[in-house]
Amino acid sequence: MENDNVISMADYLVFNAKLQAKKNAVRKILNSKGILQRQGTNTYDKYKYFSEAQYKTLFTDLFSANGLEMKFSEEGYKDFDGTDKQPFGRMVTITFSLIDVDTGFSEDSTITGEGLDKGDKAGYKAYTGALKYWLANTFMVATGDDPETESPDGQKTTKCADCGKEIKSVMKRDGELWDAGAMASYSTRKYGRALCAECMKKEDKKS
Repeated sequence: MENDNVISMADYLVFNAKLQAKKNAVRKILNSKGILQRQGTNTYDKYKYFSEAQYKTLFTDLFSANGLEMKFSEEGYKDFDGTDKQPFGRMVTITFSLIDVDTGFSEDSTITGEGLDKGDKAGYKAYTGALKYWLANTFMVATGDDPETESPDGQKTTKCADCGKEIKSVMKRDGELWDAGAMASYSTRKYGRALCAECMKKEDKKS
């Protein structure tokens, strides 16, 4: 709940059902939009991604239309050494609350995000990564225009050219969710073929 008031199990079940129904309504709207096109561009690695601004604009409208609100609180953080190019790293732990504005009932999720930066923005990147990860996974956001191949059973997949395994999405240290399409596009530009994360690491070790 949004406050410390004690409620009965019957009320809890009713309020929770209402919140889940609103979440489901948001998911249906997102599903009807199809795959959302990525508008952000990483100029360093040269790939497109679904930006923080896109997330905030999209969910401000969705939450307002469906009687939902969100808030967050930072539970803690720690700094760590980054890379040569981005030496400052920060990991933050954030609790997000999804609130039904009609009942005040809330659902909490605790997410950890990581960020790397060459200056003082590592914390901001870590927060942004946690926010995007929470929204994407809570509401099943489908983003990108992923290059796909057809598997023998008719399922759409993105295969690694070296090991043949399906390319999986990964969360980068700077907080961006790198989906299979972005990884395939980036590795094709850099190595001349679509590679999974492990095979990209092997290629980097060769250089």
